[in-house]
Amino acid sequence: MIYFSRVILTARQNQEQTLFLIMDTPENEYEVPELTKERLVDHHGYKAFQTKYHPRNTVTVDYTVYRTDRDVNASTADEIFEKLIADKTAERLSGGELMIGHDEKPDRKTGKIQKKKRLSRKAIFGVVTGGFALAVAALAAGMKLGSIKSEIPEPEAVNTAEDGLIIPVQAEIDADAEQITVTIDRSYSAVPTEDLQLKGAVTDGKANITLPEFDKEDFFNHVPGYTWGFASDPKAGKIEYYGGEAYDFSADTKLYRILVKYGGGNGTKDDPYRIDYYDQLELMSEEKARGYFVQTADIVFPSWASHTPINTVNELKADPESEYFEYDGGGYVIEHLTAPLFGSVSGAVIRNVNIRSSRIESEQYQDYGFLVCKAMNYHYKAEDGQVYVTGETRIQHCTVSHSSINVQHPPSEEEENAYTTAVVTAPEVLPPDVIEYDDAGNPVTTTQPVIPEPTKHAEHCIGAISGIGGEIRDCYVTNFGIFAYLDDYFLYAGGISGKPASVTDSCVYYYSAQGNIFDAGGIAGTAAGTRAYDAEGRELPDCYGGSIQGCAARNVILRTETMAGGIAGEGGTDAADAVISNCYANELDFSCGTFEDETREKFIKAGTVGGIVAADGSGRNGHIITCCVAHADYPVIGKANRSTFDDTVRQAPSFAFYQQNILTVLNRNTVSPDNPKEIYTGSFMFGESGEFGDESGNLPYPEAICDLFINTVITDQGGS
Repeated sequence: MIYFSRVILTARQNQEQTLFLIMDTPENEYEVPELTKERLVDHHGYKAFQTKYHPRNTVTVDYTVYRTDRDVNASTADEIFEKLIADKTAERLSGGELMIGHDEKPDRKTGKIQKKKRLSRKAIFGVVTGGFALAVAALAAGMKLGSIKSEIPEPEAVNTAEDGLIIPVQAEIDADAEQITVTIDRSYSAVPTEDLQLKGAVTDGKANITLPEFDKEDFFNHVPGYTWGFASDPKAGKIEYYGGEAYDFSADTKLYRILVKYGGGNGTKDDPYRIDYYDQLELMSEEKARGYFVQTADIVFPSWASHTPINTVNELKADPESEYFEYDGGGYVIEHLTAPLFGSVSGAVIRNVNIRSSRIESEQYQDYGFLVCKAMNYHYKAEDGQVYVTGETRIQHCTVSHSSINVQHPPSEEEENAYTTAVVTAPEVLPPDVIEYDDAGNPVTTTQPVIPEPTKHAEHCIGAISGIGGEIRDCYVTNFGIFAYLDDYFLYAGGISGKPASVTDSCVYYYSAQGNIFDAGGIAGTAAGTRAYDAEGRELPDCYGGSIQGCAARNVILRTETMAGGIAGEGGTDAADAVISNCYANELDFSCGTFEDETREKFIKAGTVGGIVAADGSGRNGHIITCCVAHADYPVIGKANRSTFDDTVRQAPSFAFYQQNILTVLNRNTVSPDNPKEIYTGSFMFGESGEFGDESGNLPYPEAICDLFINTVITDQGGS
């Protein structure tokens, strides 16, 4: 016997979904398995419900447990389960009800339901493991002057002074032990205070002493965007010793308080600016930051704080080395963002950034991406006539998770707090043709004039990593939603990017895009690539990019008007020899076309859908699709114009994507059409249980993103 449960999820009116899940078989036939919160919340159908509706209130769960002797499993279609129930082939055993709060989630290790709490911004190196953690630690340690131990002792308690100085409690020292004293100058206080003395016992000629920390939440002593630190020279312009960290001192030392921009550093490649607090990102925005930056701690935006996107456009003019911008997130997390991290950028490098638990709500019609809205490639002409190029922005090893972009007019207070009744309007009835006759008896037919449909305006792009542009590599997006309900349409929407230059070795898992959107794809809204621009922002004829390689999209829900594709909504490009290779898309839910009303039940005009690409756009060239796996329910290319696929492409049902042999397709060598010496090889692998998978099993993912999964997990305080 197989036991399964029919589950009805309800959040608010018109927010309802039915799903089926396989239950554990009890030890004897007299027992009935019970549905638990832990089992349901971790189910892919429940996650899809969360991604689709983002319920703010408690979710009501009505469930019924059945058993049947038919061969069903987790990949069986819902219609089959419904038929078993209707035909009474499935026996009803029991029913029940659960109430799940919007912040309940099972712990990955224990499986127990826990309330989501924000991570402490002071957690050090908590979200990385193994060799990568050592690399980040080494990077941070290398930016300090003095010898720092790899493990910083955590003081048992602290004393907070009136001037915002957090003084650690010192360990007791034997009276006859050799000591070293660090003296902290306190003459800066409004009321002069005696110098602070910290003592440490000497071991092997050194004493390890933890320095006081300046409280950044003290608004009367903290300078927004800046950091207090210590130096042995009171006139120093650079932090030698950071507050709250432990150093080895070999002699008595006196330290003075100094103030520096951001969290320290000088913005060079060897000594980048440090970013460890939310207001430093705001200072970057104010200054249109240039230079090198590295994030050194988790950053959590307070509920009352807002973010202004950072615009940093490279103006090379005559010297291509005069300006540079690089932001390294260090593997840390940024939480509770209310706006894109970056607005417009050019010639930048953005890597190791993890955005989590964030929500953009806006009425402004523009390009949107959580990391970057617009990545531009500018061509500047110098006085000597030479043209300098900023180059495309590189975005690498980043994540966006448990987040959404909501571009819509906010509901009124009445709409927010009250249920509404749907109004059904009857279709307009036109009078029939009127037949008249002339004097000779011949019929003269007159008809009602055809009223053209109103023109719909669409131009902007929207995606998790970028709206437009960017050479995107090794990125992972999960539990991400796009909700676009302005009067104007978004032209392209993608799980990674609306319109990227290129995407390589990246994955999307649980992604929904719906609303006023023309074309959308699991990875990219369009694979057309991008163009270069002149100094005035005008498009140049140069078109480049357009390739998507080594990417996967699973559990994708798209509600669009013209195109919906598993990898890309629109294919075709003005660039030469673009390819879509070594990719797959599985668990797709598409509803594409023009409908009578918001229920999307009756088509007025059907759109185009495809397992890899929906259809070509206006580009001069098509894509070559190779070494890909498409879902059997959809054509590889919904409407093939110029794009083609070869015999390396496979179409498979859902269960086949879990088979090990899928790697023989995804990891083949793909030769570049324009350069036979350029070969791309897939790096897909199957991970441990639960990674990029659910109770049905695991799906393959690129090896380069395996260390990113932990950055997308929300756990309790102190977890990672």
